[in-house]
Amino acid sequence: MDIDIVKKWRGGVVDSSSLLWDRIDSRQATLLDQTVRPYLPQAYPQLPRDPRVGDIAQGTAIPPGAHLVYFPSPVHEFGLSPDGYLEEEAPPGPFCQRVWAGGQMEFNVANPLRVGDVASQTKRIQEVTIKERPEADPLVLVKLALHMKNDRGLCVTELRELAYMKPVSLKRRLLKHNRQPDFLFRIKPSEILLFRYSALSWNSHRIHYDLAYAREVEHHPGLLIHGPLTCTLLLHFMQANMPQGMALRSLNYRAVSPMYCQQDMQLNGRWLQTMSRNSGSGGSDGQALAEGSRQCELWATNNEGGISMKGVATLVPLAQGSPSSAI
Repeated sequence: MDIDIVKKWRGGVVDSSSLLWDRIDSRQATLLDQTVRPYLPQAYPQLPRDPRVGDIAQGTAIPPGAHLVYFPSPVHEFGLSPDGYLEEEAPPGPFCQRVWAGGQMEFNVANPLRVGDVASQTKRIQEVTIKERPEADPLVLVKLALHMKNDRGLCVTELRELAYMKPVSLKRRLLKHNRQPDFLFRIKPSEILLFRYSALSWNSHRIHYDLAYAREVEHHPGLLIHGPLTCTLLLHFMQANMPQGMALRSLNYRAVSPMYCQQDMQLNGRWLQTMSRNSGSGGSDGQALAEGSRQCELWATNNEGGISMKGVATLVPLAQGSPSSAI
């Protein structure tokens, strides 16, 4: 019966879309920088500042992943789900417990979002899948397709997958990596980091700031670190270790297990032995890489050494700015 309700809901929402406009505001970009910079290596690049007010200067390209704190949904409090998240992309009950499952981001190196741009975001519910699981209730997977454009054209495309389930006590999977990183950085995310990122991303999901709710309703041991925050930290960590003359083209990533506030986190990177399409070899996703491209495996580990999020970043020479096929 529950599945029939979801199937009926799916028929009404797949291919529905929304359009939002936002100004890529310098203060928002500056506050994000101030929020995450203490959790990044010193090599993370400084961004140009306006000498009058100290904010990031007009025309500066925002870092990959910074788009996640723009385009807030204009929904008032009473239009949200009881857990504080958006209802518009959530299946009907009892599938009301939500996690950020992963996705793909692709950045147009030749046309990044820049401070001062007036930009649009189109979001479409691309697919709703019901995943049956042995000895567990099914999952409802909602896949969103997003396209961000400025007046010069396409800037960012993103596939975002959200997983919904019946209320359950999530158990952490202890999956460890079998390779050593080429570079790493250790941090311990705080409540202040989570609060500031929730505010910047207009994310009122209560598991990130309401400890009583996180423990008593969703049965977590502490506040959860946002999936997009972990993704942002990995992207910025990649920027801090970016080879000269290269730029981030894309990131494919998956969330593996929950990460909690005030627990040790380690950001890791390992260069993959990939070759260009001219050599007949491809990247980790099986697709041919452009000449001069490189790939780097990125992952975040928790206080037990288990993987919380993992992904593969593709880097291209700065001259290769044209976007590949849109998501």
